[in-house]
Amino acid sequence: MSKVNELIQQYTSDALEIRRHIHRHPELSMEEKNTTEFISQQLLKYGIEISDIPFKSGVLGILKGGENGHTILLRADIDALPMVEKSGLPFTSENTGVCHSCGHDIHTTALLLAARVLTSLRDELKGTVLFLFQPAEERLSGSQMVIDSGVFENYHPDFAVGLHCWPDIPAGTIGIRRGSFMASSDTVKLTIRGKGGHGAHPHKSIDPVMTSAYILTELQTIISRTIAPLDSAVLTIGKITGGTAANIIPDEVVMEGTVRTVSNETRALMEEKIRQIVSHGAAAMGGECDIVYQKGVPAVVCDNHVVDLIEQAATEELGADHVVTLATPSMGSEDFSRYLEKVPGAMFRIGTRNDDPASSRPLHNAGIVFDEQAITSGASVFAGLALRYLH
Repeated sequence: MSKVNELIQQYTSDALEIRRHIHRHPELSMEEKNTTEFISQQLLKYGIEISDIPFKSGVLGILKGGENGHTILLRADIDALPMVEKSGLPFTSENTGVCHSCGHDIHTTALLLAARVLTSLRDELKGTVLFLFQPAEERLSGSQMVIDSGVFENYHPDFAVGLHCWPDIPAGTIGIRRGSFMASSDTVKLTIRGKGGHGAHPHKSIDPVMTSAYILTELQTIISRTIAPLDSAVLTIGKITGGTAANIIPDEVVMEGTVRTVSNETRALMEEKIRQIVSHGAAAMGGECDIVYQKGVPAVVCDNHVVDLIEQAATEELGADHVVTLATPSMGSEDFSRYLEKVPGAMFRIGTRNDDPASSRPLHNAGIVFDEQAITSGASVFAGLALRYLH
């Protein structure tokens, strides 16, 4: 058994208590005050320095090894979701309308456990480990706050590594993927303007409802006829508002949607084609359209070398049979991607599925139950990677 796994076995019972405490007390994005204080207390208890960079929420722990050397950054997100928990767990959320249905309590605990393990092996480290407990991932905004605070300019990490729960693979395993890992996330708001009038006299109006229906169907031809069949993109119009009565043609209709892609090239192409179809489509129907296209987070594209380091650590700590290569990227998004515009890096999945059907429910489901073995799997890879890279 490796040094890392010996220490993880020693500290697992404490880690489970920590996870259940965090799970009982979830906090929303940028409201993680108590969570931040709790994490800071744990880090100080382990003997880890707290960075003096001022965060509104979240915390950065610093572990300096026995000798100087390289620096790496390990990241976990700490915020919860605005949902009523329906897991039935004995340690269910005590904060009404807020719960950890995305597994961020698992992520936080895995990083705390890795921090404790690495503190015990401090003398073997040649360099520095940064433990970043990031707020507001669910809003896709916390990483930008971290970047703006100067973390990367102050500490110059060689690379960044993050992890995320994944109910699609068994507990005790991790999932890796080189290249595209998660999608970019952009939003589009279309305000289609016509000329209102009586529903009985449509020829005297310019109907924005009909125009929006035409545009809605035309937009999906981007996916089927513009994007390469083996590429990935999603365009979902999830909100349409307009009109006040059945017999009134309104002046305008507003459509809002999300755009997801896994490459920068496809991301740019999607915006170009959306603008083209919407502007010409509205004009063809006699109307006009205002387009607000808001760029969100870029795609998570994993650096091959960093994935190699993750795979090596996982193979040694968990066994090769516990390392799964993910066949496809996820069309979900992660603001970890912003760090990859600063330094190389990668994410990996930690399996959370077991025989309980509730563990196979999707992320953000109010009744999902995460297998706590994911904590030790994630901590093993975090700690093993750091120990080997800085040895």
